[in-house]
Amino acid sequence: MTGRMVLAACLIAFACPDPASAQSSLERARALYNAGQFQEAIALAAGLEGKPATAPSASLIAARARLELFRKSADPSGLAAARAALASLDPQALAPQELVEWQVGLGSVLFLENQPGPAAEIFTTVLSAARSRFNAVELEKFLEWWGMAASQAAGQLSGDARTRAFEALRTTAALELERNPFSKPAAYWTVVAARGAGDLEGAWRAAVAGWIRAGRQQSSRQLRTDLDTFVTQTLIPERAQARTGQRIEGRATVADIAAQTEEWRAITARWGGQN
Repeated sequence: MTGRMVLAACLIAFACPDPASAQSSLERARALYNAGQFQEAIALAAGLEGKPATAPSASLIAARARLELFRKSADPSGLAAARAALASLDPQALAPQELVEWQVGLGSVLFLENQPGPAAEIFTTVLSAARSRFNAVELEKFLEWWGMAASQAAGQLSGDARTRAFEALRTTAALELERNPFSKPAAYWTVVAARGAGDLEGAWRAAVAGWIRAGRQQSSRQLRTDLDTFVTQTLIPERAQARTGQRIEGRATVADIAAQTEEWRAITARWGGQN
């Protein structure tokens, strides 16, 4: 819109938000998304999708927010709306960071449509850019999506291909932990990947380290819950079977599961302030 057009449309000043105001609203919509207030982000973005200067960015924010809501509600209309919005965007109209976010959105839709392989391909290629362009909150969200897609894609493979895929996931997650020891997705997917690659002892060590490293932070409660679930329901039974060489219902395996569970509970109690 030219300056003359803005002037003509703004004879009543209070009825005409200026470009700076639109950008401010866009920033608020992004902040709402990052804060997990997805409905609010969609509502604010909707008012900006009719403005050429902010339409691509607003549509991108709304699409990603709808993806997050779909994860909670499984409403197919939300997923379809997000897919349509992402598919309609011209990537060349996006800023460099938004281009990364757009690709993350594409990968997310693929994952939610049960296509973890293609989703993991997109996430992996954009990982380097995400590290440099996303803030801490955005990067943690991305790593969560990436880990889920890569893990499921690896789980669909067999033999050496499966092992290599889980080892790749493990290596990348470990590098993220080196960059940020408090990364919750990296801590979790390191454990899952070690187990998927067949290194049950490595998975146990990573689980103990991840649970302790999480500390007493409020934000780490979910990580500790997820690790506890994975260790007690998946890792310990498989580790017990590997140790005993018996079926899951075998007497020695049942006893080993009980012993490992007691060991795990003792560790989490000592490091959880429950002495």
